[in-house]
Amino acid sequence: MMLHTEHDCDISDGESDMLFLPGRGVLRKIYHSVRQWLMASRNNPSAQKYLRSSASIVNEKRRHWRNHTHIIHPFSMFRHYWDVLMVFLITSLLMVVPYQATFEMDLKSRIWNITKNILLLVCIADILVNCMTGYFDNELHAVILEHRKIINRYVKHGTFIPDLLGSLPTDLFFLTIWVEYTVTRKATSLICIFRVFSLSSYIDKLAFAYDIPLTLHEFCLILFWMIIALHWQSCFHWLMPIVTTSMRQPERPRSDSWIYVDNIWDARRSLQYLYSLLRATATFMRANLLHTNPNNDGDTYMIIVLQLFGIVAPWFLITRCMQFFKGINSSRLRYQGTVAQLKQYMRHKQLPYPTQRRIIEYYEFRFQHRFFREQEIIHTLSAQMRHEISMHSCRKLVENVTFFNNLPLSLLGRIVALLKSEIFLTNDVIVRANQPGDCMYFIASGTVAIYTNSGKEVCHLEDGAHFGEVALVMPNEMRVASVVAVEVCELYRLNRADFARTIHPYPMLWERIKKIAIERHEKTMILNEQ
Repeated sequence: MMLHTEHDCDISDGESDMLFLPGRGVLRKIYHSVRQWLMASRNNPSAQKYLRSSASIVNEKRRHWRNHTHIIHPFSMFRHYWDVLMVFLITSLLMVVPYQATFEMDLKSRIWNITKNILLLVCIADILVNCMTGYFDNELHAVILEHRKIINRYVKHGTFIPDLLGSLPTDLFFLTIWVEYTVTRKATSLICIFRVFSLSSYIDKLAFAYDIPLTLHEFCLILFWMIIALHWQSCFHWLMPIVTTSMRQPERPRSDSWIYVDNIWDARRSLQYLYSLLRATATFMRANLLHTNPNNDGDTYMIIVLQLFGIVAPWFLITRCMQFFKGINSSRLRYQGTVAQLKQYMRHKQLPYPTQRRIIEYYEFRFQHRFFREQEIIHTLSAQMRHEISMHSCRKLVENVTFFNNLPLSLLGRIVALLKSEIFLTNDVIVRANQPGDCMYFIASGTVAIYTNSGKEVCHLEDGAHFGEVALVMPNEMRVASVVAVEVCELYRLNRADFARTIHPYPMLWERIKKIAIERHEKTMILNEQ
């Protein structure tokens, strides 16, 4: 049974002020609060997924503050709330602009124009925010905050061009001919459709941040795009007869248009939109065009295009479904399937809810929402490649240990190969005082708390630290401190038996390591007695 206890931290967390000097004035405090909002935060749902530990987040904040103060961190709370805001605003833009450009064309309403241009102004601000926001490089597994690299990525590989086209305030082009070319002005505003690319990107980012199940995400996304597509098609059905009649002032459509035949030009706008939506749905589904068929050229061409779109759309939906079983999505689905089986198993065993929650938390941290069989993958690789992976994952951890300074590279490699990964959840007791020790630990990610025999918390250890090294060379000694996980931790364990077999051919190194261990142990005992 896994031992765990409630960790009530006695050490103050100075994260909020760790970058700032005391004695600041009011204005300085406000400025620093704004800066904090632009830096990485553990409250950002994506921060823990990519950076994984509190120590990594703190290091990101320090690096950001020292070297890139003018850049917005991609895992900041500002960026997170901005993404949420942009999803709602771009969706509003894609709903408001086509309706206002078609069904409200003949109205000289300032409210519609002001609303549209405010939304476009925020979209322009979004481009500037994107140019000032860093990004996470999956290949380097690091956050990039260099301004030149950010601009280069956004322009060459991002959505800069469609964002720019979709954010153009087209009304500015018609200031001198505002009334004369009303139809042209309204039709030109539909260029905002290019904003769908950034909207899709923001939705996917938020879905990943909040762990929305992939199947639910795909279903809701398809439904969402269907609603947007039908709305735009409805507006095009009403707009096309007007455009083909006049590009200046809106006039009653010609007698061969469906609007004239159905006699709804003078009907209330809700009925006009309903007829257009009905016609758009019939066209998209390639059903009969109800009471009227296209008679003029513009209407005919539009029907052809929209019906072709209706033919392609089902294949697009099928492709999206097939992605569930291919590529990166397959690993996410396998993870969700595994978790579903796990939940059934826990219910079958009637485990208490806190235990179920901890087991799910373990799976989330262990697999990062993507299921893979690590042992099978590792065993298919050559010994050299397995060695390279081990050295990449653990070499820096081992090199930080005073014991192992200046060890031969070959010996260091053998020690790294002996490390075994373990994951401890929040409040798990990793090491208990006055118990025999047979291994030491290296902290890959996470934070642990160190307690004396009396139960007093003395310090925290974070990423890259180690503890329990005395157990490697002093088999009869008891643990002098308890160690508790403050957050979910990934540790690497080195067993004493494995270490002894590896170091046995090097007796001089063994004596040097043993001497260092004894000295550190004596210092620790002195501190405990004080």
